[in-house]
Amino acid sequence: MRFCSRNTTNVALIFALLLSMGAFAKDKKDKKAAGPKEIKVDLSKEKAGASPKTFEPMVGTWVVAQDGPNKDKVIMVDGRPWVASKDTPSKLLVESARKLYGTSNEELMDNAKQFAYYPVAISRDVKEFSNGTISMKFKTVAGDADRCSGILFNVKENGDWLAVRYNDTENNVALWEFHNGMRRGVKFSDRNHKFMLDRNAWHELKMEVAGESFKAWLDGELALEYTLGSEPGPGRNGQPPNADLYPKNNPVLRPPISGRVGLWSKTDSTSYFKDYVVIPAAAAAK
Repeated sequence: MRFCSRNTTNVALIFALLLSMGAFAKDKKDKKAAGPKEIKVDLSKEKAGASPKTFEPMVGTWVVAQDGPNKDKVIMVDGRPWVASKDTPSKLLVESARKLYGTSNEELMDNAKQFAYYPVAISRDVKEFSNGTISMKFKTVAGDADRCSGILFNVKENGDWLAVRYNDTENNVALWEFHNGMRRGVKFSDRNHKFMLDRNAWHELKMEVAGESFKAWLDGELALEYTLGSEPGPGRNGQPPNADLYPKNNPVLRPPISGRVGLWSKTDSTSYFKDYVVIPAAAAAK
């Protein structure tokens, strides 16, 4: 079980430690040995009630659960401990660093800010993603403040990332960026077109990166399009956009995409995830 609290200011750079050392460094050697291929995350060998082996929990409570009459294995982000826990993401990440690499760096605990609000888990099977598609199925289970399910991608070694998500409280799809400990919206689906999804059913979120082009679909319907590296439009109420939304100031927004991938959620959301599939562009073309 993994816990997080809003009362912390020391997380993001410890996250970077986990991405840049030890086992993840070994992943780069593995990537050179084999060309791009479709990766389907297999949950069949996971143990219900335990932390997942296919995804490394970084922030939040992630556990293997069972769903449906066949008791299919799923990954669950459990938002209840986010509200109740006295633990902190800093403690979690330090423990993870020691577990994975036998070390930790306290100097990397200085720049977390908002990080505790966003439970994330990194795929162990996908070493790096640039161009291609990522798809997953999700089911909204619960959440008072939020009910969010998303795909994490372009995760950098300093803890920056991009995420595309569906929000069941707003009924929309959005692309978000996280840079220097702060999250900001990049592009939202049409606010006049609400995606009213059945919470008792599974739904598919899919994204595609093709160079500078980014697209996202919800249950097969194109939800948003965005050109990576493009200048931001006006901010809220016509105000100038935040400086961090200009790609010249923010490497995570500049193509080419290159980083690790995983699952994303927010605050007290509880969601199920399964059928996580990554298809690199070269594999899709075969």
